[in-house]
Amino acid sequence: MPSNGMGTAGLVLGIIAVVVFCLWPLAIVLGILGVIFGAVGRRKARRGEATNAGQALAGIICGAVGIALGIAVLVIVLVVPDDSGDGASDDGGFSTSLSLAVAPSR
Repeated sequence: MPSNGMGTAGLVLGIIAVVVFCLWPLAIVLGILGVIFGAVGRRKARRGEATNAGQALAGIICGAVGIALGIAVLVIVLVVPDDSGDGASDDGGFSTSLSLAVAPSR
Protein backbone atom coordinates (compact mmCIF):
# COMPACT_ATOMS: atom_id res chain seq x y z
CA MET A 1 0.00 0.00 0.00
CA PRO A 2 1.60 3.33 -1.06
CA SER A 3 2.09 6.11 1.48
CA ASN A 4 1.10 9.21 -0.51
CA GLY A 5 0.23 11.52 2.39
CA MET A 6 3.40 13.62 2.42
CA GLY A 7 3.31 14.45 -1.28
CA THR A 8 -0.38 15.30 -1.14
CA ALA A 9 0.12 17.45 1.97
CA GLY A 10 2.98 19.27 0.24
CA LEU A 11 0.80 19.98 -2.78
CA VAL A 12 -2.12 21.24 -0.71
CA LEU A 13 0.09 23.46 1.47
CA GLY A 14 1.88 24.83 -1.60
CA ILE A 15 -1.38 25.70 -3.33
CA ILE A 16 -2.72 27.42 -0.21
CA ALA A 17 0.54 29.38 0.12
CA VAL A 18 0.17 30.67 -3.44
CA VAL A 19 -3.49 31.57 -2.96
CA VAL A 20 -2.99 33.50 0.31
CA PHE A 21 0.22 35.30 -0.68
CA CYS A 22 -1.23 38.66 0.43
CA LEU A 23 -1.16 37.32 3.99
CA TRP A 24 2.62 37.17 3.68
CA PRO A 25 3.51 35.64 7.08
CA LEU A 26 1.07 32.79 6.53
CA ALA A 27 2.16 32.33 2.91
CA ILE A 28 5.82 32.07 3.89
CA VAL A 29 5.15 29.52 6.65
CA LEU A 30 2.81 27.42 4.49
CA GLY A 31 5.27 27.63 1.58
CA ILE A 32 8.11 26.36 3.75
CA LEU A 33 5.95 23.50 4.99
CA GLY A 34 4.88 22.72 1.42
CA VAL A 35 8.50 22.51 0.30
CA ILE A 36 9.43 20.29 3.26
CA PHE A 37 6.48 17.91 2.86
CA GLY A 38 7.02 17.82 -0.91
CA ALA A 39 10.68 16.90 -0.46
CA VAL A 40 9.80 14.14 1.99
CA GLY A 41 7.15 12.90 -0.45
CA ARG A 42 9.66 12.88 -3.31
CA ARG A 43 12.11 10.91 -1.16
CA LYS A 44 9.41 8.34 -0.37
CA ALA A 45 8.52 8.09 -4.07
CA ARG A 46 12.15 7.45 -4.99
CA ARG A 47 12.34 4.64 -2.43
CA GLY A 48 9.14 3.11 -3.83
CA GLU A 49 7.04 3.79 -0.72
CA ALA A 50 4.78 6.28 -2.55
CA THR A 51 3.38 6.63 -6.05
CA ASN A 52 2.80 10.39 -6.27
CA ALA A 53 6.19 11.84 -7.17
CA GLY A 54 4.52 14.39 -9.46
CA GLN A 55 2.27 15.70 -6.71
CA ALA A 56 5.25 16.02 -4.38
CA LEU A 57 7.20 17.94 -7.04
CA ALA A 58 4.21 20.21 -7.62
CA GLY A 59 4.11 20.81 -3.85
CA ILE A 60 7.77 21.85 -3.88
CA ILE A 61 7.19 24.20 -6.82
CA CYS A 62 3.99 25.74 -5.43
CA GLY A 63 5.57 26.12 -2.00
CA ALA A 64 8.57 27.93 -3.50
CA VAL A 65 6.29 30.22 -5.50
CA GLY A 66 4.24 30.93 -2.35
CA ILE A 67 7.42 31.80 -0.45
CA ALA A 68 8.59 34.10 -3.27
CA LEU A 69 5.23 35.88 -3.48
CA GLY A 70 5.07 36.26 0.30
CA ILE A 71 8.55 37.77 0.39
CA ALA A 72 7.66 40.08 -2.51
CA VAL A 73 4.61 41.38 -0.62
CA LEU A 74 6.76 41.85 2.50
CA VAL A 75 9.31 43.87 0.49
CA ILE A 76 6.55 45.99 -1.02
CA VAL A 77 5.07 46.67 2.41
CA LEU A 78 8.46 47.68 3.81
CA VAL A 79 9.75 49.67 0.83
CA VAL A 80 6.73 51.64 -0.38
CA PRO A 81 6.72 54.94 1.51
CA ASP A 82 3.76 56.43 3.28
CA ASP A 83 2.60 59.44 1.24
CA SER A 84 1.04 61.44 4.07
CA GLY A 85 4.32 63.11 5.04
CA ASP A 86 2.94 65.37 7.78
CA GLY A 87 1.44 62.59 9.85
CA ALA A 88 -2.12 63.60 9.00
CA SER A 89 -4.36 60.99 7.52
CA ASP A 90 -4.89 61.23 3.81
CA ASP A 91 -8.56 60.75 3.01
CA GLY A 92 -8.18 61.12 -0.74
CA GLY A 93 -9.72 64.59 -0.81
CA PHE A 94 -12.97 63.52 0.73
CA SER A 95 -14.26 64.97 3.97
CA THR A 96 -15.28 62.68 6.76
CA SER A 97 -17.85 65.16 8.06
CA LEU A 98 -21.32 65.54 6.65
CA SER A 99 -22.20 68.86 5.10
CA LEU A 100 -25.58 69.68 3.58
CA ALA A 101 -26.38 72.46 1.18
CA VAL A 102 -29.43 74.26 2.58
CA ALA A 103 -31.52 76.55 0.38
CA PRO A 104 -32.28 79.97 1.91
CA SER A 105 -35.81 80.30 3.30
CA ARG A 106 -38.25 82.89 1.87
